[in-house]
Amino acid sequence: MGVKSNITTPLRKETYKSLQLNAGVTLVNFDLTQYDSAEELKAAIATAIQTNTNVLGATRGGGTFTITRDIRQVEADGVRYLFVGSEIVDAMDGYLSETLIEITPMHIKQVLGNVDITTSGLKTTLSFRTAFEDGDYLTNVVWIGDTSEGFVAIELANALNTADFTFTFADKNEGTCNVEYHAHQGDVSDYENAPFGMIFFDAEGELDELTVTSAAGTNVGGTKITTDYTLGSGEHFVYKTGNTAPSIAYYEYPDYTWTEWDGSSDIAVGTGLNGKKITVALLNSSGRATKSGNATLVVKTT
Repeated sequence: MGVKSNITTPLRKETYKSLQLNAGVTLVNFDLTQYDSAEELKAAIATAIQTNTNVLGATRGGGTFTITRDIRQVEADGVRYLFVGSEIVDAMDGYLSETLIEITPMHIKQVLGNVDITTSGLKTTLSFRTAFEDGDYLTNVVWIGDTSEGFVAIELANALNTADFTFTFADKNEGTCNVEYHAHQGDVSDYENAPFGMIFFDAEGELDELTVTSAAGTNVGGTKITTDYTLGSGEHFVYKTGNTAPSIAYYEYPDYTWTEWDGSSDIAVGTGLNGKKITVALLNSSGRATKSGNATLVVKTT
């Protein structure tokens, strides 16, 4: 007798909405606080690329963001197991590693920091200091990559490349140099938060209005819901009831408290909900809310 295989997999429809795509772009001295949505950030990135401002340079082979943590377990006599709350982070470091294929004096300055540039006519000279100055630290280095639904940004404050500099060149190939930017705390006053972070920018938009009406259903405890919208390919409705009209945000994934509805069948809500509220949300093919509307429930009670 053959063995039947039960396939267990973490794949679900949300998986394909949670992917990081492509190599992204690395920016320097870029103020992320000005942008609140993916659309705003997209326009700013396009401007930076078109005007050649804030862009570190083209890369090869993508990159790596690494967080290292020195975690210490508090030791005490009698301890036999790991206990919740017994770990202490003694130190933490965040750094971004990439390989640049653009090599100019300014790139080398941004990569190394302790470099002085002097220009005379058509000649540019780079001098390498043995000490770092405050101005050698970049205000920040920001890597921004595409996600399935927007952007993800990694920001390293007061960034400095502390790795050895390697300029690699080869026949029938392009010269490259490595970078490894580490984040630095601006002063000693903040011990609670690391000088790096991540920000996710979702697609921007507002929920369109969905007209929803309710009438007594065919069966006791049922309601007949109608809307002014005809479902398109991949779209579907969900609903939720409450004493007040439940809310949902634009592009939000509804949680388990929302119930699927085919858009035509009566909904059995129970006679106790007569006069309460119902909210119906339209979800796109990705399962995100794009329209919503609410109504006062009219339920068949006898």
